Amino acid sequence: MGQRNKQTVMAMATVGLGLGLLLPGVPPAAAQAGEAHTAPKPAAPAEAAHNPHVKGVVVSGAPLHVRARPTTTAKVLGTLDPAEEVELSCQAKGAWVEGNNIWYRLHGEPGWVSARFVHNYTPVRWC
Repeated sequence: MGQRNKQTVMAMATVGLGLGLLLPGVPPAAAQAGEAHTAPKPAAPAEAAHNPHVKGVVVSGAPLHVRARPTTTAKVLGTLDPAEEVELSCQAKGAWVEGNNIWYRLHGEPGWVSARFVHNYTPVRWC
């Protein structure tokens, strides 16, 4: 291990120990060992499956086409504006768009959008 790596490891261990001293109810040894502090757990994929739709936001720099099928050659049904919030019903594999072949079906309206340009806040179930 190089000198720079040793310094990084020592710095991280020191910060971990320091956090253990600052966090109430967490013994320093637990913080240094990397044991979890009692924090709320993120939603499990099984819990997300019970939710019929999840929220997402359009992250494209231009209006995003809503397509009739999960492919770039399908009919355009409409557009979504950049930063617009959307509800997603499910995901499926479709045409590749900039290295991503996942598409989201919109909830409450017909159409598909490329996952490359939509950030989902929780896992999206498969169609």
